[in-house]
Amino acid sequence: MGSTCKSGEKEMSIAEIKEKKNGRPTIKEIPLPPHVQRALVLRGNGSSWKDAAESVGMDYRTLRKYVRDHPDAINFLERQTQDALDQSHSKLIAAAPAAAQRLIDVINDENNRGYVVVQAVESLFRIIDRGITDRENAEHIKEIKESLNALEGGNVLDI
Repeated sequence: MGSTCKSGEKEMSIAEIKEKKNGRPTIKEIPLPPHVQRALVLRGNGSSWKDAAESVGMDYRTLRKYVRDHPDAINFLERQTQDALDQSHSKLIAAAPAAAQRLIDVINDENNRGYVVVQAVESLFRIIDRGITDRENAEHIKEIKESLNALEGGNVLDI
């Protein structure tokens, strides 16, 4: 406990002062509020800081402060952003067969100008080359993992 001063009043230590704090809890001390979570969902889906904050009735500086100060906010925002990216990739993957067919149609259309066909053919070869390179890289990675596994005598964890 604290010591006694000349006036007979008890002096408080710094730890006691911090413990005795009155008033509103800090951002770090409360659960992440639902309206902040909604704003972070909007931000993770591509809204600006200002638009996301205003849509839930708060100032963008307050939202940024939550992200800076609250222990759960940055992880929440990162999860929302990753979820949005995953959804976008799923849509692109689903549309890939139609896009590939459209590219082939552009190449085969006799009415297209030469420069359009050349660009389409270049795109086609880039896509094919990238697919081959990715497949070869995946095979090399598999071989390296198998070599490491043989050297270490155990399973290699893929992190």
